Amino acid sequence: MLVVSGFFLPWLNGTAEFAARDFSGFDLARLVRNFEIVASSSPEAGRLGLIAAVLYTVPALAVNGAILSLAPAIHRKAGAIALAVAAVYAVVVLTLTAAMTVIPGTDLEGVLGAPMKGFFVSSAGGAALAASAALTLRRARR
Repeated sequence: MLVVSGFFLPWLNGTAEFAARDFSGFDLARLVRNFEIVASSSPEAGRLGLIAAVLYTVPALAVNGAILSLAPAIHRKAGAIALAVAAVYAVVVLTLTAAMTVIPGTDLEGVLGAPMKGFFVSSAGGAALAASAALTLRRARR
């Protein structure tokens, strides 16, 4: 639930022309998708659409991992793997999002600023998913 709720809380504050805005994970995915629409004739347009899809998938994988780990019909090892995949995915996406805000030459470098509470809530959710995966895997080995 931390990953999902954090996805809709402010992740990053805006800078430059977006200084009056904060961006949640959902808003950020929409912003990247809008960049894709504007840059539809550019060769980067397909890459931006992929980035938006990757962002939209973060909460879905977290929920999927949690449900699979709690379903009694699913073997615990499979549940642990689902949780681990969701944790790694969330951490990688959050790390790349933070990197896009500081790496020169990206479309978002001049638009996005420092991380905010939603980013940290989602990060805590990724860590909780990883811990849950480790505990579930340990129980599966017994």
